[in-house]
Amino acid sequence: MGLFSKYEEPGKGVPKNPDQKLPFFRLFELYFGHFSKLILLNFIYIICFLPMFAGIIVMQFFISEDSNLYYLAFYLIVILCGIIIGPATCAMAKLCRNMSIEKPTFLWHDFWGAFKVNFKQGAIMGIIDMLFISAVSVSFPMYYNMAESNNTFYIPFAVCLICSVIFLMMHFYIYFLIVTTDLGLWKILKNSFLLTAIDIKSSVINLVVTAIVLICVVIFFPYTAILIIILPTFMAFLYAFNCYPVIRKYVIQPYYDERGERNPELDYVDEDGETVFVDAPELEEAPPKEKSGRIFPKRETSNSSTPRSSGSGKKKKTIR
Repeated sequence: MGLFSKYEEPGKGVPKNPDQKLPFFRLFELYFGHFSKLILLNFIYIICFLPMFAGIIVMQFFISEDSNLYYLAFYLIVILCGIIIGPATCAMAKLCRNMSIEKPTFLWHDFWGAFKVNFKQGAIMGIIDMLFISAVSVSFPMYYNMAESNNTFYIPFAVCLICSVIFLMMHFYIYFLIVTTDLGLWKILKNSFLLTAIDIKSSVINLVVTAIVLICVVIFFPYTAILIIILPTFMAFLYAFNCYPVIRKYVIQPYYDERGERNPELDYVDEDGETVFVDAPELEEAPPKEKSGRIFPKRETSNSSTPRSSGSGKKKKTIR
């Protein structure tokens, strides 16, 4: 037993996080841990697109495709449906955020609750998104065709491309900021742009993954059509996993630090990732024994662990 006889001597001890996984493996562990909920969330999210699809289908029976009115009606339907798609995206972002930080979620209740609470900002942002998508879908083909006869038009084509990429990267943060803070929409857009630049690594990773997924979907279409039941929530979960820690670090935590209060998300975990409860075995009382020798827990026991106190005081609720 010589090899095992020195276990009582002091040493390095057990690592704080012996099972800590690399972010890549942690992402898929969390994703597949909530896979069934994410699939159901995806179906709820797709339902919110039905008014747009229904409007486009109905339009086919009343307006000829050769008419200019057809394109006007098409884009008008798409833009107006942003009123529903925007709040639905907010709701999906909130649930994916909660799942990424392992916060309990009640799928149906939380989705429609977030849809209602964030309806105003979500609807405005949804309309902005649909306007942007409509403008890009027109400008890209137009400038590309014009550039074939005049190279000068490659300049506006490049400008549109750069603006589209930046606007897409801002969306890694926009909807998470809407559901997390009480900031105005202009400040949300501004902070999204700044966060994109601050943590360019996460933004680039999200962008590359998004581009690869979209290219594969287009190349292998229609075989990839089945992925519609997975992709929206998978991408939202990826963005939440990569970007919400950035929001917490640069937006949420400074808010509480400025007021000298403790972030509620850290009630059970300290800054080093350790539990905030400290074992105090010297304060424990031995449980009573029955005559038979069996041990039974006390109904009322003294606190054997002391939680760290959190900041107190009345504050305006700006973090949700």
